[in-house]
Amino acid sequence: MQQRSERKDAARHRELILDTASQLFHEHGVESVSMHQIAKSAGIGQGTLYRRYSSKAELCMELLNDSFNRFSEQTTAVLKEAGHASARERLTLFLGRWIEYLSDEMQWFNAIKPDVWCSDEKVNMFDSPPFLYVTGTIRGLLEEAVQGGEAKQPLQTEFAAFNIATSMSPIAFVYFTEDRGLTPEQMKQQYIDYYVGLLFKP
Repeated sequence: MQQRSERKDAARHRELILDTASQLFHEHGVESVSMHQIAKSAGIGQGTLYRRYSSKAELCMELLNDSFNRFSEQTTAVLKEAGHASARERLTLFLGRWIEYLSDEMQWFNAIKPDVWCSDEKVNMFDSPPFLYVTGTIRGLLEEAVQGGEAKQPLQTEFAAFNIATSMSPIAFVYFTEDRGLTPEQMKQQYIDYYVGLLFKP
């Protein structure tokens, strides 16, 4: 009974910390909020916070994971509802949602970049659930396009899906929007036009 109570307490602390951090980050920006401020606003000790999250980057990573789970669930439902549409139309829909997601959640990517993007573990992103979901969805739609005669031939769907996904990493998104001055909407349109035009028949 004690272990069950401890698990419930841990779950409550996790939810409280994530809700508090998310609210503070949206109000003040990730960079302006300290771990001390999160603990104080959540009404917990700093020790409790640091036992669960060793850094703000780790906390942002969990917020990003929660955000991506919602994105994947909603996107899967949207694609299922659009099942009557062509593979080309559904790939266009998926790529558009993926760009919009990157734009909306860029604050989390920026916050975890020093600890994750530049670490020796960055190669593991190819085995991460988000990357596997994105590449798997793209590959599935491309395979439908091949079977339905919509795609240009020949087409290696695994290779194509991998390259589409990696070409629009958070780092690339920041480069094109911040360094090259494209709006997220321009990025989305160019991304879709390029890959759909490249892989599908006119």
